[in-house]
Amino acid sequence: MKNILLLTGGGGSEHEIAITSSQFIESQIDSSRFNVYKVEINKQQEWTYQDKPCSLTFDAQLKTSNDMIQIAAAIPCFHGYPGETGDIQSFFELIKLPYVGCNAETSVLCFNKLVTKMFLETSGVKTTPFLAINSVAEMIKANIFFNEHKSVFVKATNQGSSVGCYKVNSLTELKSAIENAFDLSPFVILEKEIIGRELEVAAYFYNDKFHLSSPGEIICEDEFYTYEEKYSQQSKTITQVKAKNIDDSSLKEIERQANIAIDLLKIRHLARIDFFLTSQGDIFINEINTFPGHTQISMFPQMMEQSGVKYSSFINNLLDSLS
Repeated sequence: MKNILLLTGGGGSEHEIAITSSQFIESQIDSSRFNVYKVEINKQQEWTYQDKPCSLTFDAQLKTSNDMIQIAAAIPCFHGYPGETGDIQSFFELIKLPYVGCNAETSVLCFNKLVTKMFLETSGVKTTPFLAINSVAEMIKANIFFNEHKSVFVKATNQGSSVGCYKVNSLTELKSAIENAFDLSPFVILEKEIIGRELEVAAYFYNDKFHLSSPGEIICEDEFYTYEEKYSQQSKTITQVKAKNIDDSSLKEIERQANIAIDLLKIRHLARIDFFLTSQGDIFINEINTFPGHTQISMFPQMMEQSGVKYSSFINNLLDSLS
């Protein structure tokens, strides 16, 4: 029996969703092969196991109130800080503990929307037209960009699940949206609104190679897919695990761009890659999520299973290869 550390929470804006994802992941792990020790980093940044303080030593032992448990591998189940930001992966790499998911550097690159865009565009992958600004003092540039495109999104560059994302339809809304975004991030981007379909692809490593699911689709009645829309039981958003009526050339272009992103950004084990498809047939990568939601209603596990791979097979296969 191998001991697996399932680390979750994080204390950030997506703390509760990370907990829900960890519950789903735990339910999929083969208990006859792995002992799962679920540890929460609470909102006070304390590590707790069964509601009591714990810690992870530099020789990868979980120190609880009663035991010292040698850990074989870890699953950093976080949405946002400190998992998708690369912080916890850096610690795991320091103590030489194998773990599920992208490495620290890839996590940092993909979590920063501006850096992701710059990497992709240098390799010829189109992203939505954007403007990067460093402070509220650059409002003149922001006003020019808005007047050119008329409808834009203002985004904090290092937040997930649409946190720090604001749709702006008038100049009077622009300054406050930018100020709010800067409260969450030292870097802010403005993006032209793309009118089109929102598609997602699950990228996952299974049986020694990467696979891509068929695209799923997010059909949102509201202006955009907010954090509340993603996770609310009252959400009006429709999700199609397999999108309908996508022509072969678009499917091939989505696959091409996804494979470039995987190779360029050194994505490991899993990711969800989001796209826009316009009525003119243009395809843009929107963003790359290095640890997408793993809840019962999340697209990543559903798209994987739609493609013929059970999530339980994926996670147990991955843990076998690591530990």
